[in-house]
Amino acid sequence: MKILGIDYGEKRIGLAISDETLTLARELTTLSPKEIWEHLPLIINENDVRRIVLGWPLNMSGQETKKTEEVASFKLELEKKTGLTVEIMDERLSSQMAEGLPGGDHNTDSLAAQIFLQNYLNKQKNKF
Repeated sequence: MKILGIDYGEKRIGLAISDETLTLARELTTLSPKEIWEHLPLIINENDVRRIVLGWPLNMSGQETKKTEEVASFKLELEKKTGLTVEIMDERLSSQMAEGLPGGDHNTDSLAAQIFLQNYLNKQKNKF
């Protein structure tokens, strides 16, 4: 079993995947919104994904924004099309952190997904 992290964006969607022990996250790929529905079933099947963690955009004071509404719609579509549980994870500052990592200037979206997926794994450590 693995968990897929998704950083939703209007232009790019970053993906990250956990290891089988649900200990470590790694970046996977970045897809366009047009590509996501074609590639997602393959990624889920090839990696034995059983849960999705979706980055939840909040402003710096923790309030939901217009972007949160857009991601909420994407979440519903993800649940409907995959049949998987989709949990949300605060993604504040993940993109800024990703930009500071090696390769962050090219892989910001998948690295941001890796960062919040790793945060999710760390928080869930004793629950798995």
